[in-house]
Formats: sequence, structure tokens, C-alpha cells
Amino acid sequence: RKSSLEINQRRQIICFSNNPYLKNSNLLGPLFDLISNEVVVRLSYHTFPNPDIRSIDFHPYLLKQYNERWYLLGAADSDNKILTFALDRIDDVKPLPEKKYIECPDELNDRFDDIVGVTLNEDRPIEHILLWASDIFKGYIETKPIHGSQTPQTGEKEQKLREKYPQLKGGMFFTLDCISNHEIINVLCSFGENLIVLQSDGTIQSDIDKTISKMNEIYSSLRT
Repeated sequence: RKSSLEINQRRQIICFSNNPYLKNSNLLGPLFDLISNEVVVRLSYHTFPNPDIRSIDFHPYLLKQYNERWYLLGAADSDNKILTFALDRIDDVKPLPEKKYIECPDELNDRFDDIVGVTLNEDRPIEHILLWASDIFKGYIETKPIHGSQTPQTGEKEQKLREKYPQLKGGMFFTLDCISNHEIINVLCSFGENLIVLQSDGTIQSDIDKTISKMNEIYSSLRT
């Protein structure tokens, strides 16, 4: 039987992903309180790579985490447009209790149904994307879907795809239906040659091709 001292000194047996070095993580508590109390704020922020600090009166609605970074979503006071700010780009938060708070008219979580990450390009349509994953990563991608719409292509659909792409040996075919943004481009590129975008009825395939070409150009210049 273990003594109470032994129990207290027991090693950690579960660990959640966390970035302790994330800039401005100390803003989470104050922003949570401001959202809960429905307080308008004046945000001072900067964008990358532009270091100039800008200011906006803002109605905060939601704190969301993605890829170990935190984001604040809300509406601009000037036109009620929904905007997203990464916490590490916020320089100052000043409460404006004298201003009337406008409640969020929609369920903001619904904005994430058709995207990967947090960036919603409202002027872009949902794209139907066909992917091939190598044997090395097919199991990983199948069990940890890139997007909720991810669907493996099996049976007759898979057979037709194998006939169309005989150069792709083994692996699995998947489809996704989502809106293009820089997050999905980053995710799809992160698998390297083990994940190939075969078709997209929008810009995703061409955006990835441009990204790869630019990377190849830079690496080639480093070798000369």
C-alpha cells in the first residue's frame, strides 16, 4: 500500500499540449472577463511584418485556440465586421465601459465548419479537394482527419482513381470540402511528398504549387 507521501510524489501521467512561451498568454484571463461582462475594448495591435501599431474599437466575442496559439474574435465597432486577432499581435487592451456593447448575432463556432484553422475568407467558395496520402502517412491522416469533411475513397471510386493515377503506388485517396486559407495550405504542405493534392476546383492546388516552387527556388539559390 502506497503512503500519502508516495502518492503526492507520483510522476505525471498525462500531459496536454501547451506553449509556455506564447507571447501575451497573460491576456486570456482579462479578455475572458471582458467577454463575459460584455465590455467594448480598444485594441492596439500590429501585423506581421508591419510593426506599426494600429488601434480599433472592438466588441470581443470569442477566444479560440488553434495550433497552440490563441485568437480573439469579435466585431469592429465601425461596421460590425467580424475580425480575428492573434493574441501575440495585441499590444494593449483598454476597456471602454461607456460604449454600448453589441451582442454577437451569430454562433461564431459555425464559422469554423468549412475551414481549417481560424481564418475565414468570406469571399471564397468551398473547394472540393482530392488528396493522395502515401503508405507512410495514410493511417495518420485517416485517424486524425485534416478537416471534418474528410472522406476516404473506397470501392469503385478508389479503383477509378488508381486507374487514373497509376504512378501513385499504394497509399489512400481522400476528399475534403473546405474554404482555402493559409492554414490549410500550411497543413497540406507539412506532409511533403507524402501528401499530394491531385485536384481542387479552386485555388488550393495552384497555391501549393506556387509555395513549393518558391521554396525550391530559395533552396536552389542556397546551393549555388
